[in-house]
Amino acid sequence: MSGASLPWANSARLGLIGNLENRRISGFRAAVEQCGGAVSACVAYEEILRDPGALSSLDADFLRIDSPGENDAVHRALIHLGGGPLLSHLEFGEIAWLREYHLGFCEVLRRIEQTGLPCLNAPADIAVMFDKWECHNRFVARGISRPAATLAPRSFTELHREMRARGNGRLFLKPLHGSSASGVCALRWTPLHRQLIAPISIVSEGGSTKLVNSLSVRTYTDLNDIECILDRLLPQGMISEQWIPKVTLPGGSADLRVLVIAGEARHWVVRQSQSPMTNLHLGNKRGDPAALLDQIGPEKLQKAFDLAVRAASCFPDSLYAGVDVLIDSHHRPFIGEINAFGDLLPGLLHRGESTYEAIARACRGPVCSA
Repeated sequence: MSGASLPWANSARLGLIGNLENRRISGFRAAVEQCGGAVSACVAYEEILRDPGALSSLDADFLRIDSPGENDAVHRALIHLGGGPLLSHLEFGEIAWLREYHLGFCEVLRRIEQTGLPCLNAPADIAVMFDKWECHNRFVARGISRPAATLAPRSFTELHREMRARGNGRLFLKPLHGSSASGVCALRWTPLHRQLIAPISIVSEGGSTKLVNSLSVRTYTDLNDIECILDRLLPQGMISEQWIPKVTLPGGSADLRVLVIAGEARHWVVRQSQSPMTNLHLGNKRGDPAALLDQIGPEKLQKAFDLAVRAASCFPDSLYAGVDVLIDSHHRPFIGEINAFGDLLPGLLHRGESTYEAIARACRGPVCSA
């Protein structure tokens, strides 16, 4: 970490930026108070989007930037700020305008950076963590084990041509600027059959068709449905990523979410699923850590933790990050994703601290420069 030390003992004032109605804000504020500190100011994304000057009078010495998600008004405003239309309505969970949303969020991060206030996670780091291709290139450049990946074609016609040329295969297609498995597709095919697995619903109404996030993972085998989905996602930008066969435990395949704080692997959870997507919000379960340890052994598990720490170190101006680690059938670790807001792991303790308490206490050490 770089930057100045801001211990609570010196009465440093912590400001929070987020959606104020969200449990992330209330949960972190409570954790700060539990650790003997206080939050001096909270600024809502809605306020920043309505009035860029709202940040100028922020009564804080350093900032925690939280997720802009789970707020429809913020979602629409970020799309507009990023060059998209001024939407009066967006279907709940609709997968659209991903690039514009990302550009809008990057503009808000730039405004935060211009305050000159130190941030627990630097705005520039957060922007890169939300760009899967930039993350991939950064990891590869630093020798971090990653599934092989390329930029995907921009049309289903081109992708289908590549599929026919290969004959058979399997890969993940991931939006460049998505999160929480939004728009992520697992695709496999043979000369006679095609299958796309994704937490996506196709919604047709009023003569138009939309893609909407679904909490249930669905399997599509009809070529028209697959084309419908990918013809809407591919033009928004996707990466084509090698499908790593994950380690299997009783109850399904598994991977890890590891929260790295101040260069140390802290809280971790086994995410287990019967589908290729292990995200817990999709109804998947937390797996048994003891079962994973029995399966791969302590040395391989430690290698997974070490790799997560190395991945987080690629973002030296961020105090913490949630790192998704894939463990293949040969028990080798690979970095799947890194998430600037990957610390929402309710009920998970490490050394007697929740994730938010651990981050709040880590503020006693150095925090990054904005």
